[in-house]
Amino acid sequence: MKKLIALTMVLALALSLTGCFGMGNNNASTSDQAVAADVETYDKDFDGLVKYIKDRNNNSAESELYYDILGAKNGKRVILNGNAYVEVYDFTGADNDTAAKIIAEVKENEKFSPMENGTAMTAAITKSGNYVLAWDATRSFDYAKNAVTDELKENW
Repeated sequence: MKKLIALTMVLALALSLTGCFGMGNNNASTSDQAVAADVETYDKDFDGLVKYIKDRNNNSAESELYYDILGAKNGKRVILNGNAYVEVYDFTGADNDTAAKIIAEVKENEKFSPMENGTAMTAAITKSGNYVLAWDATRSFDYAKNAVTDELKENW
């Protein structure tokens, strides 16, 4: 009787493990497709840039920013993996002192402070000079290889 119970338990365990292994990572193919997406398929405007960042990063969401206090025309925060983020600011046609100061600071230091005397964020400017990307480099997410890629900076 003990052998029968033990055999039944081993069989149940084997079947449950087989089910777990068979499921795999259902998000892997979606994520791989997003990363492999051709950058040329995206509009080369602010919305296309935000969409590109979101598509390249699994489990992302976006929220609004107070971009106008920076002299920007638009701005979004793309939240990646629930806690890390990259902020995207649109300075297209922005002709004001605040915008000029931020763009100059990013070009010179690859950083800027969104608030006066605030913490400086790591930042990059796209090739067109229209978009500033800023992120908190102290977070654990590796932005250099995921969100702010050379491909992204070169194509916008």
